[in-house]
Amino acid sequence: MTNIAIMGLGVVGGAVCDALFKNAALYKRLCGGINVKYILDKRDFSGSPLADRVINDINVILKDKSVKVVAETMGGDRPAYDFSLACIKAGKSVVTSNKLVVEKHGAELERAARANGVSYLYEASVGGGIPVIRTLRDTLAVNSVTGVYGILNGTTNFILERMEECGESFSGALAEAQSLGYAERDPSADVEGFDAARKICILASCAFGGKYRMEDCAEIRGITGVTPQSVADAKALGYKIKLIAGAELSDNGVVLSVRPCAVRRENLLYAVSGVFNCICVKGDLVGETAYYGRGAGGLATASAVVSDIVEAVSSRPVPSAARKKLAVCKQKKTAETVTLGGVEYELV
Repeated sequence: MTNIAIMGLGVVGGAVCDALFKNAALYKRLCGGINVKYILDKRDFSGSPLADRVINDINVILKDKSVKVVAETMGGDRPAYDFSLACIKAGKSVVTSNKLVVEKHGAELERAARANGVSYLYEASVGGGIPVIRTLRDTLAVNSVTGVYGILNGTTNFILERMEECGESFSGALAEAQSLGYAERDPSADVEGFDAARKICILASCAFGGKYRMEDCAEIRGITGVTPQSVADAKALGYKIKLIAGAELSDNGVVLSVRPCAVRRENLLYAVSGVFNCICVKGDLVGETAYYGRGAGGLATASAVVSDIVEAVSSRPVPSAARKKLAVCKQKKTAETVTLGGVEYELV
């Protein structure tokens, strides 16, 4: 039985706890069992069945040598980054769902993990429960990857779908997404493309080596400028407007971008609906592969977090990526375009 700690008992942290208790017998067979010894949270959980595990001092975790793995499900930059680094330096593997920390500080945290003989794992940071990071790191590592692209943000996919199906304005579709809990009160990270940009940087780092950051993107453009007329024109021509994030290998390096595109009916991404994600990977040996599933939500994300916990408990530290980082190219390839509602969209 391995002791772990969970930092943050929100939607994802709570779902991780639920999964660990629900499937305890399964995890015992997989890795000898997992015990949630501590839950770090500043809130009061008196009356909760988890109350005896809740603490509010990170030092309790850092000083307890029996805790081998820490799951960071806090969100945000600070103190999530500081706590993760402290846990790694204390000889504890860290797994996370925090895309902001991975994109911003992942290189440093991975170096620290290697130096301390532990792992830093982040499958849940992209695509919810879709197992794409481990696939890139392991199964597709024998390929020279030429491109990674797809729908990485379910909120924007839902909004664009409602604009198409119901003729809603952007603001109306956004309000509906917020009422259903798909969009935050401040939706800027989603609708301005920043969430998708962080995710494509993480995927590019796995696919092409090194670490790519948001400032490496040639373009980050969200969906706030998509009008009902553009959506209607696309529908009339047999297209759908989708927010596409991509990292593509060009003659001069890797081109990273996030932008609304007109998706052809024959493209697999055309059929991706609601808050689902779909990630496509092109390899020189395997050709094009696709990975589809729920891109957010407590249970889907918890699946990836728990998978990383089991890996951290079961295996030796994850080695550094064998791929050497490729240069960044800010010049996008010339692509076929179509004008919709007076605005030019790339066709994919």
